[in-house]
Amino acid sequence: MRRITLFLIALTLSIMAQAQLTLEQCHKLAHDNWPLIKQYGIIEQSSSYTLSNIMHSWLPQVNISAQATYQNNVPSFPDQMQNMLAASGLEMNGLAKDQYRMQADVSQKIFDGGKASSERALTQAQDAELKAQNDVDLYTLNKRVDELFFGILLMDERIKQTNLSIEMLNGNLDKLQSHVRNGIATTADENLLTAEILTVEQNRDNMQWVRMSYQQMLEIMIGQSIGDLYLVKPQEIEPATSIVNRPELKLIDAKIGTIQAREKATNASVMPVISLFGQAFYGYPGYNTFEAMLNRKWSLNAMVGVRAQWSLSSLYDRKNNLNKLNTARQQAELQRNIFLLNNSLEVVKENNEISRLRQLIKSDASIVDLRRNVRLAEESKLRNGVIDIHRLVERITDEDTAVQARIIHNIELLKTIYELKNTVNQ
Repeated sequence: MRRITLFLIALTLSIMAQAQLTLEQCHKLAHDNWPLIKQYGIIEQSSSYTLSNIMHSWLPQVNISAQATYQNNVPSFPDQMQNMLAASGLEMNGLAKDQYRMQADVSQKIFDGGKASSERALTQAQDAELKAQNDVDLYTLNKRVDELFFGILLMDERIKQTNLSIEMLNGNLDKLQSHVRNGIATTADENLLTAEILTVEQNRDNMQWVRMSYQQMLEIMIGQSIGDLYLVKPQEIEPATSIVNRPELKLIDAKIGTIQAREKATNASVMPVISLFGQAFYGYPGYNTFEAMLNRKWSLNAMVGVRAQWSLSSLYDRKNNLNKLNTARQQAELQRNIFLLNNSLEVVKENNEISRLRQLIKSDASIVDLRRNVRLAEESKLRNGVIDIHRLVERITDEDTAVQARIIHNIELLKTIYELKNTVNQ
């Protein structure tokens, strides 16, 4: 029996744990569900293709071509020399005007001045910058999720308090109806209290509609139904430090990394490229021109060598390009300073708001107690047959307003604490 009891307790705790939904879980679900999350895979795939193409530049480059040409003139011996050769029995007609070639060229780069490595570094830096931008876009989701999450918590608390007020009003209505039957109170008093109950119920219905709207929007963001899940109220713990760890700063670092990679690529672009090459072709005429003049047979020909290429025109713009990149670096640093300044102002504002709300919450408890005591005094008069429904309704409304204010201040405090956490990313 004891084992069954323990099993049931464990099962109940497990079900309760599964039926809960925390703010952190909502953040993760929203990130996983948001279309931008697919951008990471696209960035990785595109980067891998680019890096693969860069590495291919070190593979042997092979070109195959074929051509057939007809020339209006070709090299030939002077007529006197042809006559002399013909007299000795040797006919030298010269090259044919129609020529043919099937050719293969092979080139192997052995030095590129750091072009490939700088292009690889630039691709990786651009990849990091795109991911950092994606991180910034996804981070903004947290604030939107917080707005909806705390909005639901606020509506739940206010609806619960409104239901208590309705229960309280109904209890007083029962007492009043007893007085009406005994002739102590009038039906006008009963109608007044009944109208107040309907008004409060109407307010509760409006709150329920607002809560449903918040829930539907949150369900769209996290990609699943909340249903009867219990939203766990976050702990009231302020950030341990005000050190800023926002993804926007990482994005600025990534931009500077891209600028540095572009500087290296600019310097590498002015370096010479050295490669080995080989060329082979089958056709007519071959490299042996005299042999081709004697007969017009196709032949196999080959050549190997070393080639150096240096584009001096890239030197013209190098200085200006480096100056432009330096200006971009200064702009990125300026963006960092502006962001840190605005972030510091936001931290001060939110810390002051937290202090203000804490002070209000301290006085809320006293206000609620005083309003409750006044309301209890009016209810005591009703029980004793002293009828003043207007005053009783006012006292109940005053107490409800005080409790609602305390609820709002408590939820606002939690929301502001998490806004501060979001501001510093702690």
